[in-house]
Amino acid sequence: MPQSTRNIAISVSIMLLLTVATQSLYVATLSGVGIVEGWPLRSTIWTMELMLFTGISIASLVGLIRSSDMQWGWAALLVSGLINVVQSGIGLSMFLPAAKAGAEFAPLMGTLLAGSFLFYNLAKAILGLAALIFGLALFRNGNAIGRAVGVLSMLAGVIAMALNIAAVHLGFGSVPFSGASGSVATLFAGCTIWLSAHRSE
Repeated sequence: MPQSTRNIAISVSIMLLLTVATQSLYVATLSGVGIVEGWPLRSTIWTMELMLFTGISIASLVGLIRSSDMQWGWAALLVSGLINVVQSGIGLSMFLPAAKAGAEFAPLMGTLLAGSFLFYNLAKAILGLAALIFGLALFRNGNAIGRAVGVLSMLAGVIAMALNIAAVHLGFGSVPFSGASGSVATLFAGCTIWLSAHRSE
């Protein structure tokens, strides 16, 4: 990876891995917990993710400008980051007021959830594309370990793309493991970018 993009790549890979950590924490601590009851921790995690996705978007824009051979990968990360900013913003700004509005506003809450998860699944699908692109590059140019990680990243990316595009089409909660597959693809995207950044050091 060119020196001009190496530090950007390292920063993006760390932020991607941190989003996997925050989403794992969310699932481990807040699954089944109501919006209002879990709001202090939920809002803290979402704020952290909002900052991480903003950072990923900014850094990926710089990578897109500086890179001559990985523009599709950086563009995918940029777009997915921006979509995740929107998705996190919906949750932070709208979920608590809608939840507190009462049962008569349940259809509104359902609409907000459906819209938020559409953006969530779309971002995961695009992250799958990034995992595929960066995995392919590492497979072509890496050592034995790098090629193995590259293959796994490509496989995770394809699965995430398929499941999350299906979830966008079919709606919230309709496709099992779509979100999990996107998190796995994010993990491998972060790993492939990290390995690519250190490959020529």
